[in-house]
Amino acid sequence: MKQLFVARDGRVRERWQKAFPDAQAVRQVGEVAALAAAAMQTVWLDKTGLDTIEVLPSLREAVGLGYRVVVMTATPSEAEAFRVLNTGAVGYCHLESAPEQLREIALVVEHGGLWMLPELVQRLMALSLRAVPTPAAGPPQLNDLTPRELMVAERVAHGASNREIAEALDITERTVKAHMSTIFEKLGVRDRVQLALAMNNIPTYATVN
Repeated sequence: MKQLFVARDGRVRERWQKAFPDAQAVRQVGEVAALAAAAMQTVWLDKTGLDTIEVLPSLREAVGLGYRVVVMTATPSEAEAFRVLNTGAVGYCHLESAPEQLREIALVVEHGGLWMLPELVQRLMALSLRAVPTPAAGPPQLNDLTPRELMVAERVAHGASNREIAEALDITERTVKAHMSTIFEKLGVRDRVQLALAMNNIPTYATVN
């Protein structure tokens, strides 16, 4: 699927090109429709030089046109993450994310998932635990996980990135991704945010849907 970037200078950054060789860039969301031949493309909004309030109109416009939108910022914050996600974005990441991580984000959102920075997932968990009562009994579906899958899931619940999980368990990041795909399928969740909530017995509809 083609990756379309909206940046004030209308240029594709080098790391974006490395991640997606066919990536294209425009200056405004209104120009996206001329490039996107199919519906439900992924649009990446570079908010360089814009504050949260200024980027929201472009975000609403892109979402209204039916695109999956990932907001990119040089200064991620919890408040901004929740603001853009509540406005319709399905991803929120650092502007300087490595090409490999950009491809991972694209894969998650293209499959209907939600992507946030791991440290923001951890903060979300802390807020959710205070706001939503936690049932006493553990979720029975965890019994379907293998011991290694459970170890991976537990680290996701604490906000660890794939790289941190790989280092902690002495496995490759590719193996972590494989475990994540299996865990998502077994537990019926779409992304690591919902997985983190499920691991803490918090209903996903409380903060995600």
